[in-house]
Amino acid sequence: MSKRAMSSWDYGRLDGKVVVVAGAGNPPSEGHGIGSATALMMARHGATVVSVSNVAENCQTVTDIINAEGFKGVAHTADCTSHAEAEELHARVIKDFGRCDVLINAGIHSALPMGFDKMTEEAWSTGIGLNLDAHFNLCHTFMPTFLEQESGNIIHFTTIASSVGLGVGKQRHAYAAGKAAAATLTRRLGVENATKGVRGNVIAIGYVTGPLVNRAVANAGADIDAVTAVRDAYVPRKTQGTPFEVASIAAFLASEDSALINGTEVYADGGSHGCTYGP
Repeated sequence: MSKRAMSSWDYGRLDGKVVVVAGAGNPPSEGHGIGSATALMMARHGATVVSVSNVAENCQTVTDIINAEGFKGVAHTADCTSHAEAEELHARVIKDFGRCDVLINAGIHSALPMGFDKMTEEAWSTGIGLNLDAHFNLCHTFMPTFLEQESGNIIHFTTIASSVGLGVGKQRHAYAAGKAAAATLTRRLGVENATKGVRGNVIAIGYVTGPLVNRAVANAGADIDAVTAVRDAYVPRKTQGTPFEVASIAAFLASEDSALINGTEVYADGGSHGCTYGP
């Protein structure tokens, strides 16, 4: 697929910007998920991209692709549920590049439906840790730089599951609660620091194809074609989104073309959050 086919938006809108993408990697054999697609899209728009994952191979894979295409990227391994590791990430970005313009958190954990009767303290803590605490750690460490620069842009990837129930069966409690809280934090930071040149926006993602879904289906021993058909049916256009469609929205929010957008939530779900299905 050509770069142009992945986005109809003109490239080069992020020239000179330094963009950090947390949650930017997945196993090399799986292709692009939302995080890696976002890292690649930012680079193709001209940004220097710091791709972050808690697995070195994963963030290195997308960085290799970025550099092979002639763009600029570096890989950094960090578990952002650790405030200390988030601080190490920030220190490296400032040491290597002197600034950070955009902080994107595409990290995700425990998106599978569990049902509250199956929720354990460990499952809850793990889900809140990656979906909320990691985002706090990232924002907390990078905010002083944004304030000093008098410019900064935080983009958080949340889910429509944080505001609507996906079906009437088992839900994604820790995932939904953590993402909803992190989304609120992002919007509040944007509003609080708007006069300092800082923005905070959220992309609420609906049904999207990609490695995470494929892996979950395989682990459950389900049929991918059957699952895809069901998920497609829950999108008004009858086709799920793709990682690069989400990444293109993130690139717009990362650019100065979206300067008036702050403290808001953009739905990247084809309209699923506004629908019910049935007679």
